[in-house]
Amino acid sequence: MSATQRSQGSLGDERSGVTGLMMKQRKQEDALTKTTRDIAVWAASFVLSLAQWHHVVLFFGNDLLDSVQAEQGILDGYPHWRLVQARVLGPWLEKFLSLLFGLKLVLAHAILAIAILTLCGVVMFHAGQAIGGRQRGWSAFLAFHVLFALMIAPPWLYIYDYFVLLAGAVFMLLMIRQAPWWSFLLLMSVAFLNHEGALFIGVWMVAKALADAWADRRRPDWGMLGGGILGSLGGILLVEYLRTSLLKGEAGWEFLGLKPPTDSLEPYYFFLRLPDNLRDIVYAMMHPHSDLWFVRPLPLVLALALAVILVLRHGIKAAPLAIYAVTQVAALLLFAFISETRDFLELVPFLCLGGMLAAKPNWDCPCRHHLAVKNVD
Repeated sequence: MSATQRSQGSLGDERSGVTGLMMKQRKQEDALTKTTRDIAVWAASFVLSLAQWHHVVLFFGNDLLDSVQAEQGILDGYPHWRLVQARVLGPWLEKFLSLLFGLKLVLAHAILAIAILTLCGVVMFHAGQAIGGRQRGWSAFLAFHVLFALMIAPPWLYIYDYFVLLAGAVFMLLMIRQAPWWSFLLLMSVAFLNHEGALFIGVWMVAKALADAWADRRRPDWGMLGGGILGSLGGILLVEYLRTSLLKGEAGWEFLGLKPPTDSLEPYYFFLRLPDNLRDIVYAMMHPHSDLWFVRPLPLVLALALAVILVLRHGIKAAPLAIYAVTQVAALLLFAFISETRDFLELVPFLCLGGMLAAKPNWDCPCRHHLAVKNVD
């Protein structure tokens, strides 16, 4: 081998070594930048959650203590209503924190509420980022905190309302990332310990399996379909078991100074509120007041509008999410006290992300964020 060839070989090895070193340094810088950005998201979410809690305390005042006492009633088997006896996840965790650290229940409530809001903010950021990069992530993050502040109204805000937010946010993230069917089943199983609204996840799973089978001209995903049906039935049985086994009595009638009705269906299984809700909406629109009560149903209208836009924009592929939102709106009109706007909290994750999903050029197209990550790798 000539001196020139050896010199060229050495130069090539040196260049390869320099290139490898630069790539390694670039990866370390990218990892450091990603870590810094993740910390910024968590920090921002925690700070805003502290501010939200401060707002809740000032806004609700002594009513907040009544909500905590109602959660103690769930622990003792004397909830306001039989319907809420099965919403044990939040009160159980509050009791666990109280026993573990020797805290009063109200302080455990505050810690848990702040932690859940922090998690919700982070989850919403990642959901928005999965749709359209960090800009969409921050938009979803801020929209979540704005809508939370707008949805709450005295006198009630329970710990299970916060968990409803978290379950909805995690569901939207899993759906956007096209997670496997068992992840939705796991989420639904835990969510049933908090609120019977977990049934909407099962509705989406069934609709998803059937819609995809129809769109792709194939057999349905039996895991998604079976998980949605069996998970929903199992959740309903679990809720009824918890209500039956843990309930000792209803404190709500005494709290309101009323006599319990003799009807075994209402409010034993549900409060049927549709006639009253429609009457209240019509009256508020026909007789506007200075409190602008007629704006309270706007989240329902917006959710329905987004559901329609999703189907018009993306067709059958978006139908499961549209059905998820429409069934939530229908349930709120049928069974919720719409004057208590905290019930609308379950719509917040969908309202934050529905418009972003409708704006996607194609329902199944990879988002810009995932493309950028793939190109970097």
